[in-house]
Amino acid sequence: SIDQKYREWRAEYVRAWGDMLYIDYNKKGEVEQKNAITCSEAIGYGMLISVLMVNQADFDGLLRWFLHFKNANGLCSWQQIDNKHNRTYSNAPEGGSNSATDGDIDIATSLFYAAKAWGRSPCGRYDYRQIAIPLCKAIWDHEINHYTFMPTLGDWWGEESAYTDVTRPSDFILAGFLTFYNEDVERSQQWSRVMDTIIANVQHQVQLNPTGLIADFLKLATNGYYEPPRVKILESDNDKDYNWNSCRVPWRLSVYYLLTQDPRVLPALMAQSSFFGSLPEVNAGYHLNGQRIHGRTYSDMSYTAPASMVMWTM
Repeated sequence: SIDQKYREWRAEYVRAWGDMLYIDYNKKGEVEQKNAITCSEAIGYGMLISVLMVNQADFDGLLRWFLHFKNANGLCSWQQIDNKHNRTYSNAPEGGSNSATDGDIDIATSLFYAAKAWGRSPCGRYDYRQIAIPLCKAIWDHEINHYTFMPTLGDWWGEESAYTDVTRPSDFILAGFLTFYNEDVERSQQWSRVMDTIIANVQHQVQLNPTGLIADFLKLATNGYYEPPRVKILESDNDKDYNWNSCRVPWRLSVYYLLTQDPRVLPALMAQSSFFGSLPEVNAGYHLNGQRIHGRTYSDMSYTAPASMVMWTM
């Protein structure tokens, strides 16, 4: 059952530090920063799961983590480490205090959900909506390109010109932006423009690749659309492929479609569903033409679950 799966997940990943909670995302030490313990994306997932499973105590514990590690721009610091020398947890030395856009979107979305579910924390200490609104403003101010209305990689994007015209499709969290449109009244028109621009670029990807697969990173082209890069952008030579970031896109688009029935995203969902449905199994990574990335002969739930979601939705 869902309840049993939730209990297993919680026992496996939710950890305490004082009165705060975090999601341990590096149990096997596979993250490049070996002593990393969590990141903003994990905190966002944990907060969404907690409110959807009606666990206010866990939600407040994770919220305290966000508030403790909020950076100077009012966003969640991306990565924390176990600083064994000082016997404490702190931001990672290499970019740990920067933000990651998807983590902040999920945290803000979860706060609006919590405001509808509970209003405030039991002791009245946290007014969830009053925390969500400033976070939305910070996302708009620091994580959205005000010229193209597309999500940026984080609050550090303007500091390095190589990333000024880059977006990451795993940040195309349309359900989150829809929530912002409905709840963050002061910026409703901006969030509407962000959604429209993301959807137009998703539609463009289907024109480029009939599989519907979308690259890990996209770069602004001279035609005004974002397109797959030809070379490494940030992480690897597979930045141009359907890899460990964009494997989340079918899930994010499916959730938005289930909420809205917006026909504009149907071509992408149908193409993705058709592609994944034609496979004997979903492997961990593909070129946009549907060919498996060399050496990726294995499956991973990070790919299988979103692919299953889009096939179920269609």
